[in-house]
Amino acid sequence: MLRPFALAAGAAAAVSALAVTLPVVEAQPAHATSACFYLRNMGASRIASPRDFYFRADGGRVYHIEFGSDCLTAHTYPLILRSVDNSGQICSAVELNVNVRDTGESCIPTRLSVLTPDEVAALPPNARP
Repeated sequence: MLRPFALAAGAAAAVSALAVTLPVVEAQPAHATSACFYLRNMGASRIASPRDFYFRADGGRVYHIEFGSDCLTAHTYPLILRSVDNSGQICSAVELNVNVRDTGESCIPTRLSVLTPDEVAALPPNARP
């Protein structure tokens, strides 16, 4: 009779341990516009820093990709962007593979966002795509 109680207690302990170790997902503001775009619609781009990539797509909207770690050779060589599922549509950072063409360095995107016109205006001139 104690066996089912022990299994339930063990399951509850496992669930609470997972709840502590799982990362927290950032909530997007309710007014946030869709960050979806097609790779074929990408235009001008700019590497502003080893972790920040800005580009224009879909009618001139400016997008920002933040990398999880420094993408050190991106200033020197072109980036290759591919969708994970080969559809060409990107709606979040996890759907994108980014590599530096000549070095093969992998740049891990952790965040994808569309900038508002005020945010674009606030970018330094050397960061604007």
